[in-house]
Amino acid sequence: MPDVFKIQSLEQIRLLSDPLKLQLLLAFAEGDKTTKQVAAELGENITKMYRHVDALHDAGLLIVVEEKKKRGTIERTFRAVAERFEADHSLFTDENSSDGIATAREVLRVSENEIINALHDAEPQKGPEPILIRLRAKASPERIVELRNRLEEWIQITQEDNDVDDTNAQEIGALIAFYPITGDDNN
Repeated sequence: MPDVFKIQSLEQIRLLSDPLKLQLLLAFAEGDKTTKQVAAELGENITKMYRHVDALHDAGLLIVVEEKKKRGTIERTFRAVAERFEADHSLFTDENSSDGIATAREVLRVSENEIINALHDAEPQKGPEPILIRLRAKASPERIVELRNRLEEWIQITQEDNDVDDTNAQEIGALIAFYPITGDDNN
């Protein structure tokens, strides 16, 4: 499985802005699983899961790795096409501008809800407190490249350390945006 999948359509981004579909995709990124296995993992109704899994598969975010006949039906085992998903920045440029901006805002709204819930529900005795930082900095072009590389390295290490078999493991989230500040950003 490739490490990174470059999202090429706004529809794929819209699918991933749905928290349940994102959970599904992350579950399939952990390894080959059936819809029934993932439904049980997430505590969701299997019938509800089928249409979400089909939407992810139809969008090219899941692949079928095995099909078995089982009691008159076909049971499919899926895998995510990658461990990490990144949006191609060209989706947010002029020709896609209004749709791209609306889609980006939807992703940010979903993340905003997760972050606000995490801040509200924080219990330091049960684990690390959430961190909320908005940062602006100045650096040379060489230093910016170095910082971006270190950020990508941290992301890679975080994904490699994904401890899916530990029953005490806690799920964490991060919304990461690394971008140049332009004159238009003060509006």
